[in-house]
Amino acid sequence: MTGSRRARLVSSAASVAVFVAAVAGCTSAGKDRSDVAATPAAAPASASAGSPKPAVSGSAQPRAGWKTIEHRDVRVDIPADWVHPDTGGCEVEYEKWAPAGSPRCTMTTGVVFYGAATFDPAHGPGVRQNRNGDWAGYVFAGDLAVYAIGPDRDLVEDLLGTARPPAPR
Repeated sequence: MTGSRRARLVSSAASVAVFVAAVAGCTSAGKDRSDVAATPAAAPASASAGSPKPAVSGSAQPRAGWKTIEHRDVRVDIPADWVHPDTGGCEVEYEKWAPAGSPRCTMTTGVVFYGAATFDPAHGPGVRQNRNGDWAGYVFAGDLAVYAIGPDRDLVEDLLGTARPPAPR
């Protein structure tokens, strides 16, 4: 391998590592994660080896005090008082919904959508408790990964449990 090719390969690998670190930093407010208390029920079943089945919700209407949001045809039910802050100017811009007053550029509580093809999580699907005590997890719905984080396991499971892919056309 030539020196120039090796340098490009190392540079590309470093760029990917920086991007993954930036996404991890935005999704956990810079705090470490722990693989504690995985929730098998929250993990999507595999349609075939390595192909996770999207999460599906049987509910057409959100429960009282909740509203339905949509991003690229994927719907998720969230608490009615959550807002969609502008993440423009943040290190990583992403589609985020969170309680009013939450930090714009970090995830402390909320829901984020990522493209499933480029989503590179630190753990498998389902819900886990972070070392700081927050709960976090993700499911796949359509072409997206829906990531949720919050102080309460039930909240995170409820958020992820409502993620639903686009209806077949």
